[in-house]
Amino acid sequence: MLLSVIIPIRNEILYIPNSFESIILACLKIESEILFVDGQSDDGTYEWIKNEIKQIDNCKLFQNEKKIVSHGFNQVFNKARGQYISRIDGHSVYPETYFSDAIDIFNKHEVDVVGGPANHIGIGWKGKVIASCMMHPFGVGNSKFRISNKEQYVDTVPFPIYKRKVLERVGLYDTELIKNQDDELNFRCVEKGFRIYMSPKLKTNYLVRENLMDLSKQYFLYGFYKPLVFKKVGYGARIYHFAPASHFIFSVLFFALLILNQYAFLYFFCYLMFSFIFSIKKNRSVKSTFYSIIVFLSIHYSYGIGFLLGYYKRMHKFFSKIVLKFLRRVKAI
Repeated sequence: MLLSVIIPIRNEILYIPNSFESIILACLKIESEILFVDGQSDDGTYEWIKNEIKQIDNCKLFQNEKKIVSHGFNQVFNKARGQYISRIDGHSVYPETYFSDAIDIFNKHEVDVVGGPANHIGIGWKGKVIASCMMHPFGVGNSKFRISNKEQYVDTVPFPIYKRKVLERVGLYDTELIKNQDDELNFRCVEKGFRIYMSPKLKTNYLVRENLMDLSKQYFLYGFYKPLVFKKVGYGARIYHFAPASHFIFSVLFFALLILNQYAFLYFFCYLMFSFIFSIKKNRSVKSTFYSIIVFLSIHYSYGIGFLLGYYKRMHKFFSKIVLKFLRRVKAI
């Protein structure tokens, strides 16, 4: 078997029909097996897939009782027979040549992991504004797969295809991570000397959250689990990862300083001006421009608060262990 495609999913009924069709078409041109792993969906996703795969010989459906992506992938890895292992999701649409192009890249380049840029797409006008902000450097920093379409070696890619031997050497997903498990695994790969290659031939269409509540939750969890990633892997930390948390801290400080000095408002004025300038460049209508400013605020503050709380949790555990060790030694004396 050349390729195994593992797809951990949960509650994707709105997106899975288009995603499913694109996956099936992409796998037609290559010897492959498709392994769906459903995390206890309660919106009909499991039943929909179960019905669709009845007539497709190379598709299998598993249940993931622990619901989390990392558990789902790890659960079926040993059942996968492919020389190459792909981890994708049911929230995106893939080009017909996605897997054949990936294998071609492996054959032509000395690389170990391949993937492509993620073209973010919204369904409604709010979703389109959110997608635009998620692909702008002011929104997400120097995240290569979101802001660049160039062929290049990178730290991480979405929906990667791995050489099987890479995963057998570096290990599978860390099940402690609910979010950022892809980053942690890819950082581990680079730390071990493996090379990750991003090619525009493998560009996917990623369907974004359509409202601020879901977007804020998404970025809060990204921020919350990022410190744990940095704790586990000594590679991958970049300045832009710390920018939202720093911005939140400065926001609190300058807000407090408003009592003493009205010029402290200049910090917020400058931030809002940058948000407005970048928003007006990306949007044509007034409502889209102002909604874009709110989206930037949501991304930055949600991620920043999550990041700080994530670090607090890590430090709290660290100092708790020190205190416990100290108390045990005192009792021993």
